[in-house]
Parts: sequence; C-alpha cells; structure tokens
Amino acid sequence: MEGLRNKAASLLREYVTERRSSRRRNARYAARIPFNVSVADSKRGGGAAGAKPATSLAGRTRDLGEGDMNLVVPSIRIGGDYITLKENRLSITLELPSGAVSLIATPARFEQLDGESAGEGYLIGVRIEEMSAPDRERYVAHLRTLPQADRRRDSLHLREA
Repeated sequence: MEGLRNKAASLLREYVTERRSSRRRNARYAARIPFNVSVADSKRGGGAAGAKPATSLAGRTRDLGEGDMNLVVPSIRIGGDYITLKENRLSITLELPSGAVSLIATPARFEQLDGESAGEGYLIGVRIEEMSAPDRERYVAHLRTLPQADRRRDSLHLREA
C-alpha cells in the first residue's frame, strides 16, 4: 500500500511540474502594438515574410505569445479576401519600438468583440508560422519587457482550434 501511495504522489508531482512548465512556455503578454495585415498571396508577391502586399488592414494586438498572438481589427475582410479563413496565410508587420517585425501567420480563431470592446471590431487569434531569425530575436526580446496577461480577467485568449 505504501508503494502505491508513493507512486501516486510521484505521478502527481510529475503532472503538476509538467503543467507549470507548459504554462511558462505558453506565456501571454499584454500589449497594444500597431500592425498591418494582408493576405499573403504568391500572385501579389506577399508570400514571404517582409514582402510588401498590395492591400492591407491596420489594427492593434491585444496580447502576444512566442508562437501566437491576438489581433484586434475593424474588419475581417481586405477587399474580397476574408482574413479569418484557416487556409489563408497572413503577412503581418508589427510596429515594435525597436523597429518593424515581419511575419507570416495563420488564423486559428476569431470572434466579434462585444461589451466594452464592441466598437473595435473583431478579435483574431493567429499562430506564427514564419519569421526571420533577426525579427524573431527582436520580437522575443520585446516580449520579455511586457507584463504577463491575466487569463482570468481576459477570457479571449487564444485557445486550441
């Protein structure tokens, strides 16, 4: 019986430790950073991070993570393109204090904002797919300067799709 109790305690410690480190890896940082987004399309020349797309939409971030971010935009369309389609690749240029950072991301989820944020449009959760090494370095360094987002107060964080 003692061995079973020790084994259960060991498994529980392992589980709790794994959850704690997982939370740290997926930390969210509160930030309102201006950005421009467009649908990356090889026909328009916007297929690579840093390429200048034909038409874009301005917005701001709500919170950021190392591999994803939540974007607030006034519309979910750019011309005839819906930026929320999961098969779309989005070209995003963040205007960090240290300079612009370009990346390619894919939409994971979206919802129309309501309550206090109703007039701002839509919240779009995206996963970062591509970013140059220098841009990623600057992006991660900027994350380290931000306060962590409080998930209990902000129920609109990026969830698994």
